[in-house]
Amino acid sequence: MKFYETLYIVDANLENKVLEKEMDDVGKELAKTKSKIINHRVWGKKRLAYAIQRQKYGSYIILQYAGGDLGKMPDFDTWMKLNNSVLRHMTVTLSEEPAVHVEEEKSEQNDEKTQQQDSEHVEVEDDKKSDSVSANENESKADNDNIQEESEVVKEEQESVSEEN
Repeated sequence: MKFYETLYIVDANLENKVLEKEMDDVGKELAKTKSKIINHRVWGKKRLAYAIQRQKYGSYIILQYAGGDLGKMPDFDTWMKLNNSVLRHMTVTLSEEPAVHVEEEKSEQNDEKTQQQDSEHVEVEDDKKSDSVSANENESKADNDNIQEESEVVKEEQESVSEEN
């Protein structure tokens, strides 16, 4: 039996209920191919490499499944292309069966430890802030001087090029 993974991107602005509905719709359409869904989860919201339908961000969703009727898989692919909610999708063949994904839940102990570490970190940062403010001011002045020098050099080069023409 072959295993597949489909990664698809939907609009990042969709609410959770609408996103779940879209995932259900994709799952129902895949069920028509008699495929068995192993994992179907939201991977997260990420910035797109380029704008797709004027969207800069997208919600990535991973769908892993065991292949069913291979004759109906092109119909699923066509449905994904025609679905207005799906910005892009890609299906690949997996070399082995994917493991079932289990959501990790944070225990209360981990939360308490994190809060303690955060409070200690804030105290240390407050001490560092007063020292770093004066250093940042000196660095920004030096950066401004470098930018002005570079812009003067560029202007001189442009003038010499225009004089040659």
